[in-house]
Amino acid sequence: MDVPGLAMSRSLGDAVAHTAGVISDPEFTEKELDPSSDRVIVVATDGLWEFVDNDETIELLFPTPGPAEAVDCLVKEANARWMQEEQVIDDTTIIVAHLFDYKASEE
Repeated sequence: MDVPGLAMSRSLGDAVAHTAGVISDPEFTEKELDPSSDRVIVVATDGLWEFVDNDETIELLFPTPGPAEAVDCLVKEANARWMQEEQVIDDTTIIVAHLFDYKASEE
């Protein structure tokens, strides 16, 4: 049978997916942010994390002037790596936010 893979984010609340073991109970992790060390937050799907690790992500976004440019840079890199490794590109969603006025003083 030729069917697509399991689309997790689109299957939440799907009764049929529930029978296959998909649950809609989110997992939460809390972390107290430290203004002296926490500069950015990156929230992304496996379209990024499949081929770009945490350290590489920070290295790639550090030289960018703002969050929008960081997202563009990360999507471009993720897409290039997907094409190199798989010859397809997974759906990729990325959010980058600067914390505690990070880089605001550089403007």
